[in-house]
Amino acid sequence: VDHSTDSKIDALVELLSSTHPNEKVLVFSEYKDTVEYVTDALHKRGVTSVAGVSGQTGDPTKLAQQFSPNSNRRLLGGSPKVDDELRILVSTDVLSEGQNLQDAHIVVMYDLPWAIIRLIQRAGRVDRVGQEFPEVLVYTFLPDDSVEAVLDLRKRIRSRLSEAASVFGSDEQFFGTEDEVSAIEDLYNGKIDDTDDGEVDAASFA
Repeated sequence: VDHSTDSKIDALVELLSSTHPNEKVLVFSEYKDTVEYVTDALHKRGVTSVAGVSGQTGDPTKLAQQFSPNSNRRLLGGSPKVDDELRILVSTDVLSEGQNLQDAHIVVMYDLPWAIIRLIQRAGRVDRVGQEFPEVLVYTFLPDDSVEAVLDLRKRIRSRLSEAASVFGSDEQFFGTEDEVSAIEDLYNGKIDDTDDGEVDAASFA
């Protein structure tokens, strides 16, 4: 893919170079190939201090520490020592759990995962104990045809499965009710409604 004609890369470079030129940014994608493509495109666009990490990276934790040395130093008792600090880290969900990345407060969802809990886990890498910024910013690249079109695909798949189930006599439910699909759409669009008592957090609601 030629990144020079990729409007999505254009928007990401604008975000990294103009909107947040001096801040750490964590970019998530679901796919290793996308991580490699985005990392390579940023290097070719002249964006510096960038690294990509996926499940095939030899030492993901080392890159996490290069990206977020201060929070790791505090939480790990004075270590690690970092020579080549990173400003931008492009990652699959290999870093969405169990890593301290709260030197940053900006998260970019380069693509949307099917599992809604992934969105919460990704933001949770920076929105955690030790975060010193007053707010966490989450940017999302929505699908070209909008979330509604993506969810319409989900409905069509469910309809096909229901038709197959009627032929073979299965009564399994694959994707839930229309209300549940609507709730998923609200979560993707940031419209998380708590229950009446206000005690349900986003992860539990998802």
